[in-house]
Amino acid sequence: MNLANVHCISNSSYTTKSRNMNTSTNYDDAFEDIKRRAFLLYWNELTSEYFLPNTIVLAIYLSIGLVGNIAVILVYQFGLDKKTDGRYFIVPLAWIDTTALIVTAAFNLTRNMKPVIFPGHGACKLLIYLSYVTTCTSLFLLNAIAVQRYLKICKPFGSQMNIVWKRFSVLICTIVSVLLYIPVLFYYGIVETINHSLGNISGHQCNKLPGSPSQLSGLKIFQGFGFFVTISNVVTITVLYICITIAIVKQLKRMKFIKVRRDNVIVTTSDATGQTYAPKIQVNLQSATSDTEISMETSTRMNETHTTKTATKKSTFRISFMFMTISIVAFLAYLPSWTFIVIETNNPAFWKSLPPSAFHICLTLRRMYMINHFCNPFIYGAFDKTFRGKIKNMFCK
Repeated sequence: MNLANVHCISNSSYTTKSRNMNTSTNYDDAFEDIKRRAFLLYWNELTSEYFLPNTIVLAIYLSIGLVGNIAVILVYQFGLDKKTDGRYFIVPLAWIDTTALIVTAAFNLTRNMKPVIFPGHGACKLLIYLSYVTTCTSLFLLNAIAVQRYLKICKPFGSQMNIVWKRFSVLICTIVSVLLYIPVLFYYGIVETINHSLGNISGHQCNKLPGSPSQLSGLKIFQGFGFFVTISNVVTITVLYICITIAIVKQLKRMKFIKVRRDNVIVTTSDATGQTYAPKIQVNLQSATSDTEISMETSTRMNETHTTKTATKKSTFRISFMFMTISIVAFLAYLPSWTFIVIETNNPAFWKSLPPSAFHICLTLRRMYMINHFCNPFIYGAFDKTFRGKIKNMFCK
């Protein structure tokens, strides 16, 4: 065997060993990757089971809200007179609440079911941005409704919101919300989290992005500005409805006083002795003059007109109280969420420090804002007899 053959055999042997080593390395890498994915899925499953009570609550919110808001849209959009002044904002509010409910439920359910394998940076940013926009639009629209009711009740002879201004107010509420929460796209996204107990397995959550102290200060400034805008909305709505309540109470007292006077009117005459008595009126139907008939007909029409005006005013008052109740419920639903946003911003380790029972209670309160997006159909049913009747006909046939 010559030297060249020996050299070829040695090179071939070296190549075979290298291939075997590379194959062994590839197998090891593949096994490690499979093991890492298995641990990651196991970690995700454990965490999603921990969130299960809240997941059930969110599913109930979504089921009730979709049925209720769709019923509101069907009844008020297609079943009732669209020209009714007091009910105009109900349909836009129902559409916004439906959208907000779907977006917030999708976002929170995804965070519950895929807590450490959130599907994508873009999905995280989009869902959290739309959650803020739709929720804020709903609150702004309640402000526009309060202004409309204030003009209707407190300034009945002044300028009113016509159909153009109502549509424009819905558009303005949406545009302001879209622009106001653009910074959310820069402060939230996919954040890496590590589980040291499972061999330093890394997962991905949708949360606030880490950053420099200046970036965190910017986030606090943005949240503070958003909190100020929200509080300003609530204060404005509160002041307007206080004025509306005072005006309604005064008008109800005036209506009651007029009714009492009408019921107590007695035609009296005085005789020579100064005594007062109610005259006895005898009417001969056969000899009744046309003047008497006209007088009785006119009196009947006046009574019918007064009754119609009274019923219209009471309907207006009832709708105002309905929207007032919606605003109060919205404020109570948002209040815990605002409180926990402030807490978690100033204490990032807040949620990790809670025991299980306290964690689930606080998480339910943190996401309590979703109640505002599905409770309105029940309020409409309590205050609007026409809506209640339509719903009975729809579901009880």
